[in-house]
Amino acid sequence: MGEEKKITRKKIEATKLMNKYMSDYFYELDRASKTEDEKVAWCTSVGPSELLLSMGFKVYYPENHGALLGTSRLAAEVIPNANALGYSPDICSYLTSDIGAYVKGITPFSKAFEGIENVPKPDVLIYNTNQCRDVKDWFAWYARKLNVPSLGIHTHRNPTEINASIVPSIAKQIENLVEPLEKISGNKLDMEKLKKVVALSRECSELWKEVLETASTSPSPFTFFDGTIHMGPAVVLRGTEEAVEYYKVLLKELKERVKNGEGAVE
Repeated sequence: MGEEKKITRKKIEATKLMNKYMSDYFYELDRASKTEDEKVAWCTSVGPSELLLSMGFKVYYPENHGALLGTSRLAAEVIPNANALGYSPDICSYLTSDIGAYVKGITPFSKAFEGIENVPKPDVLIYNTNQCRDVKDWFAWYARKLNVPSLGIHTHRNPTEINASIVPSIAKQIENLVEPLEKISGNKLDMEKLKKVVALSRECSELWKEVLETASTSPSPFTFFDGTIHMGPAVVLRGTEEAVEYYKVLLKELKERVKNGEGAVE
């Protein structure tokens, strides 16, 4: 009876570039927090990050921290700290693990990035309840704890269609964020800069979609696990030149695999 062949996942060369961009992102946030030379905004994953970027904020996404707490297996250790504050074990574990880690004074960033000991201190907290209602309460806790403003967008719940009232409502809520954000950032909103950031964000999303679609070929050049890793730039770097450049490099590599009939595993 022959030995069972071990299946291995092929290395994606573009990963080196991703690691550089992700490392640069977290070190820039840490530097801005420590020096206070640039304002830091916390933003939920589907919040108006393009608006924040165009006004000069360094943007940090706490859901990313919650995911890292889970993958580093720290979540179970820190969630009881949030439960002790009154947060139910049944609500979002991103919220409870993140707040629990803050209470305990630990972060997986300290192991991943030498010299980073804490999450960046925010100057403002911006949420959008699109993905869940809990984000408002999550940011409200930090607003009280850190004495910083928490501003947000309240998305219409479970609409069956996008009607004439929804778009103006959301647009007005985003517009209402501009004045307070100008005061906090010290910068006036530049519409041309905003248009550029939105265009980069759109291009990033379209490239990421193309990357995912390569997995529909057989053999697939890209695994589910690759997807969970390489979505990183689309999450934290959308609206930047770096995210667009990265997905162009990754897509080129994956298309070459498809052309040569190379799968993601061997």
